[in-house]
Amino acid sequence: MYIHKSLKPAILALFIITIVIFSGCAVTAPPINHAPAIISAEITTTFVETAYTYDVDAIDPDTGDILIYSLSVNPAGMDIDSSTGVINWTPTAVGNFEVMVEVSDGELSATQDFMITVSPLSTKVVYRALCVGVGDYQHYPDAWGNTDLPAPSYDVDRMRQTLGYSKFGLSNTEFFNISYLKDGQATKLNILQRIASTFSGADSNDISYFYFSGHGMWYENTSYLCPVETSHFSLMEAYISVNELEAALSAIPGTKVVFLDSCYSGGFIGKGEKEENRILEDKLTYFNEDVINIFSLSESRGLLTTNRYKVLTACRYSQFSWEFEPEIPGDFDPFGLFTVALCESCGYDSFSSPFPADDNLDNKVSLHEAYMYIKSEVEEFVLFYNYSQITQEVQVHPSDSDFTIVEY
Repeated sequence: MYIHKSLKPAILALFIITIVIFSGCAVTAPPINHAPAIISAEITTTFVETAYTYDVDAIDPDTGDILIYSLSVNPAGMDIDSSTGVINWTPTAVGNFEVMVEVSDGELSATQDFMITVSPLSTKVVYRALCVGVGDYQHYPDAWGNTDLPAPSYDVDRMRQTLGYSKFGLSNTEFFNISYLKDGQATKLNILQRIASTFSGADSNDISYFYFSGHGMWYENTSYLCPVETSHFSLMEAYISVNELEAALSAIPGTKVVFLDSCYSGGFIGKGEKEENRILEDKLTYFNEDVINIFSLSESRGLLTTNRYKVLTACRYSQFSWEFEPEIPGDFDPFGLFTVALCESCGYDSFSSPFPADDNLDNKVSLHEAYMYIKSEVEEFVLFYNYSQITQEVQVHPSDSDFTIVEY
């Protein structure tokens, strides 16, 4: 019993002391800092000379922490916005480039390591075409002798078929799109809008073809194409001037191939009278600044296009473009002399290679080869049928160009 009595006061005292000790040491623990984490997926591919952007996203569990972004490893020219995490870079070389992104809350940090592969720009060429033919005019025939044209609708079909034959390069690339407008569809607004829509998406590698068959006009030293709504008394706003056509085509990246089968069409590339080596200075004043930017002025040779344009026109700016229709209906389809020679040169109605204009037998028809063939065919046609009233001289720019317009 003694032992038991002597232990009770001791245990009670120990209990009291313990309570005093623990109650005297009760304090608030310091907050724990957590490291941020990068949650965005890195972008690892791009192309040379192309803007690269990657928005690095990070989170931090601790409310109120300010995150700071930086690059621990990066290629030359790459930078990052320290507050937003947006990386910007324009690579100048092909290869693999290491990047390490770091995000810090001032104490702790997280990193993201990755490699960016920079490839060459795509070399794939996309071919597109717009073919316009206007023969059935809204206001013709009229009392002043202006008439409809029988051939343009057929010419458009010939051109579409000819381009459809073409297969470019080792991969036999065909035309991605061959669009067309005929007669009532071919208003000025529709033509200009269709140029924009047909060639939408073109880049600097692509090749875009524009073909027109219909009436043309020469007025105040400027050539015009005549949409379906034009007439003898039309305001000039109804026509498509060289200025307006150039403005529409210049908005398209890449190379433009232009075929114009209309009277006075040589004015679109500054090709004038037979005896002229250049367009006179007073005539040049009628071309606006946009045109001069594209059709470069040379003192010795007159108005020349840049290398972005490959052009064939049916005649000089002072000449008519001729077409023919059968005396006996159904004997043959009406045709424009320039267009039928152009299509024949590039394989229309050809059932075996080489195509008629392929002089060097390389399975391609160059701009120069087509020009020489069309020029010869027009001259022979006029002589054979003794059309002494016809003076139609096909024009080309640039001269002697080996640029391929069709391939098979």
